Amino acid sequence: MKPETLQDVLFPGLNLVVRQAVVADDGLMIDATGCGPPGACPQCQHPAARVHSRYWRHIAGLPVSSHRLIVRRRVRRFFCDQVRCPRRTFVEQVTGMTGRRRRSSTAARSAMRAVAVELGGRPGARLCAKLRLYGRRTTILGQLTAPPVAARAPRILGIDEFAFRQGRTYGTVLVDIESSRPVDVLPDRETGTVAAWLQEHPGAEIICRDRLMAFTKAIRQAAPDALEVADRRHLLQNLSTAVEKTCRRHRECLRRPVGAETIPPLATRETPLLERVRRCHAEVNELASTGLSLNAIGSRLQLDRKTVRRYRNKDLAELLASAQDRGQGVLDPFIEHAQRRFQAGCTSSMQLYREVFALGYTGGYHVVNRYVAAMRKGVAIPVRAVTPSPRDITSWIMRSEETLSPLDVAQLETVRNACPEIALACDLAREFTDMLRHRRGHLLRAWIQKAELGGPDAIGIFADSIRQDLQAVTAGLTLSYSSGIVEGHVNRIKTIKRQMYGRASFALLRARVLLQP
Repeated sequence: MKPETLQDVLFPGLNLVVRQAVVADDGLMIDATGCGPPGACPQCQHPAARVHSRYWRHIAGLPVSSHRLIVRRRVRRFFCDQVRCPRRTFVEQVTGMTGRRRRSSTAARSAMRAVAVELGGRPGARLCAKLRLYGRRTTILGQLTAPPVAARAPRILGIDEFAFRQGRTYGTVLVDIESSRPVDVLPDRETGTVAAWLQEHPGAEIICRDRLMAFTKAIRQAAPDALEVADRRHLLQNLSTAVEKTCRRHRECLRRPVGAETIPPLATRETPLLERVRRCHAEVNELASTGLSLNAIGSRLQLDRKTVRRYRNKDLAELLASAQDRGQGVLDPFIEHAQRRFQAGCTSSMQLYREVFALGYTGGYHVVNRYVAAMRKGVAIPVRAVTPSPRDITSWIMRSEETLSPLDVAQLETVRNACPEIALACDLAREFTDMLRHRRGHLLRAWIQKAELGGPDAIGIFADSIRQDLQAVTAGLTLSYSSGIVEGHVNRIKTIKRQMYGRASFALLRARVLLQP
């Protein structure tokens, strides 16, 4: 076997001759000269003939055996003898290694670009330092240039939104469903922006989207011939929300004391949480009636915009019921023991706290003390049977029956017997999920009619929203296309955002998304 020379190992296939190699500290300095033809002018492509000057050029390469590599090369500058060419001189380049105004080799730039795509600026610079690559934060980020977007959209296009700042600003990501690669990233989710992109990039035959109305309008404006496919995950999510609303509105059917008596609706103990809900609901609706925006109301009341919207859009009874569920805390499993000991003559809050703590209570003393004070006044809530939360009931309904444990099946059956409305919501939800899982979109119209005429209010509202988007939902329940791939890219964008710590510009975010490895 022919022994390899140093230049064959370090620069295979390149027109370089190694003159000297020097190791200093953690660096390896290679003196090399070019041995190829002079080359041609990069502007007019006329071959060089006369040398203008010579100078030393330093190029950073890939590390060698944990040593930083610097190639010190003697380069020539040539005259361009073409009279009509505006360039007077140019420098010779080594194909596959150097480039104009580049201080790193082609291989080193490729490595830095891979690091930048995966990690970004500062994390990438720290990794490059450990790998013995010459790359500062700005140098690494300079390798990120978004690739050009194709003139035509892919045949199957996926569209979804992602949050720059949750609840405030959003962008749009477009993905080729067939190749599972991002196509472009838009700075917002407005109808005009998405419609303009679709007009500039025609060719989409099938568009998978979520149920955001802005996307629907944009597709109908710019790509009316494309087949819209609603995302099945969002459909299940919307249905789950409707089922949970039904369970919350009918929770009184599930609440029973230990005895046979039924707790009347007025036997609700007023708590600071309920008082705060009543006050906030009244204040928000009073300010909303004057025409103030959600942001203005939130600024005045020191509330988040989403909280203001919830108080404005929901009924007080629903808010109070939800607050009651949140108010059921860690003491509930021990109320029966506390009441029994209180009736036996043990009225010391500290003693009762020690007893329930020994039984597994994990809360604080003040909760027990407050409940004992309520028992002294005679306003403590009676012992209630342990009832599942609306979220647990919704989980049992939305999951496949084969995945439920025997205990879950028994509890769900108890809930169905206690409340006909929840039982009806369960039947309608399972009928819809069966259509979705088995692609029976032809049964959708009949289901909508059944849900609107005889279903609970929340299920009826969900059915009405489906009727308004009937064609896309029917396609989603019939065809195999899905937005699952797009959701994966949305999660990838979230990861990139966390790496950037909010300091990156939209251009950098777009470049990192489109430069998918």
